[in-house]
Amino acid sequence: MVTATSPLAKALGYRKFQGGAPRLLVMKSSYFVVDDVIDGARHLGWPVLELEIALGEHGDTEFVKRLLMAVVQFKPDFVLTVNHIGFDKDGVLAGLLDRYGIPLASWFVDHPMMILGGSEGNAHATSQVFCFERTALPWLQTAGFEEPVYLPTASNARVFDPGRVEPAHAKRLGRPLSLVANSWWQKARLSFTPEIRKEARALASDQRVDRAYLQTHLQGVLREGGRESQRKTVLAAQAALAETSMQTRKAFAEALLPLGLVVYGDKHWSDLVTGLDPLPPVDFRRDLPALFAGSRVNTNVTAEQMPTALNQRVWDVPAVGGFLLTDAQPDVFEYFEEGRDVVTFTSLDEAKDKARFYLANAAAREEIVKRAKATVETHHRTHHRLEAIEAVMRKRFG
Repeated sequence: MVTATSPLAKALGYRKFQGGAPRLLVMKSSYFVVDDVIDGARHLGWPVLELEIALGEHGDTEFVKRLLMAVVQFKPDFVLTVNHIGFDKDGVLAGLLDRYGIPLASWFVDHPMMILGGSEGNAHATSQVFCFERTALPWLQTAGFEEPVYLPTASNARVFDPGRVEPAHAKRLGRPLSLVANSWWQKARLSFTPEIRKEARALASDQRVDRAYLQTHLQGVLREGGRESQRKTVLAAQAALAETSMQTRKAFAEALLPLGLVVYGDKHWSDLVTGLDPLPPVDFRRDLPALFAGSRVNTNVTAEQMPTALNQRVWDVPAVGGFLLTDAQPDVFEYFEEGRDVVTFTSLDEAKDKARFYLANAAAREEIVKRAKATVETHHRTHHRLEAIEAVMRKRFG
C-alpha cells in the first residue's frame, strides 16, 4: 500500500509550475499529431520527455512502472496525451495520476464521444480536457470533465514550412486540381465486425448518420442502457459515419473528376469511383508540403465525425503557400474570411464552379494564398495551441 508519506508519494509530491518553461511529458505514439505536439514544444524551448507507448498498451503494470519512473526522474509540470492515447477505458491510469497530483492534459483531435463513449472513470480532479470539436464540450461535461476547453488543431511549423519546400519537388508532385484523402472504404467496409456493420445499417435506416446526427442525437442515445450497450452504439455510429463519409467523398470525386481531379489516396478509390485511378498516398512529412505547394487548387472534404471542426488541410495547405478550396465547415469562418483568405463551397455545383474559376485565375489564387498563409503563420501553428494549453494548465494547477 502506498501512503502519503511513502518514498514514492514524496518523490511525486514536487511542486508544479514554479516558473520558467513548463516541463512536458508526452505520451508518444505513432499518431502524427503527437509529433506535431513534440515539435511545437521544442519550438517554444520547453523541456520534453517522450514516453513511448506500444500498440495496445493501456495502463498495464509495466507501463505504469515506466510512467511513474519517468515522472520521478523528469518531474514534469504536466503530462500531455492526444486522443487519450495510453489511458485505459476504466480510468485506472488517469486515477493514478490524480492520486499523486500529476496534472494531465488530454487533447482530443478526433471526436471524444467516439473514443470515450461507454467508458467510465476518466474524469478526475487533475484531468483537463481540450477538444477540437466545440459541439462535444457539453458531452464532456456530462462525462464529468471540469471545464473542458475548445482547442482547434493547427499546422506544424517545422513540417509545413514553405522555406523547406524544394520547387522541383513541388513541381513533380503538384497537380492542377488535387485531393489528398482517404476513401473511407477500409473503415466503412472492412474495419468492423459483421454484427457492428448490421447495427450500423439499422441505425442508418431510421435517419442519416452524419455530422448533424453526431451533434444532436448520439449524446441522448448514450444516456440509455448500460456500458456494453453504449459501446456497441458508439461502434455502430462509427461504422455508419464512416459509410456516410465514404459516400460524401465519392460524390465529390465524381463531380470534380471531369475537371481533371487527381486523388492521392488508398487503392479503394478505384472501387468507389468509376474511372478514378488514384495516385499512392504520400509521406506526411517529406512529400505532403510539396504537393500542397505545387498544386494549383487543393481541395478538401471534411469527414462526417466532425460537426463543426476543421481538419488539418485547412491549416496545412495555406501554411506552405498552397491554395485551398474546402467545404464550408462552421469553424472555418471563426478564423478565416470568405473570399479574403479562404474559399469554401456548400454544394457540389458551387465546388465545380469555384474550381473552374480558380484554376483559370492565378492572380485571384495568389491574393488568397498570401493572406491565408499570414493568418496561419501568425495564429495557427501547433506551438500557438501549446501556449494556450500551458495557460489553462498553469492557471488551474500552478
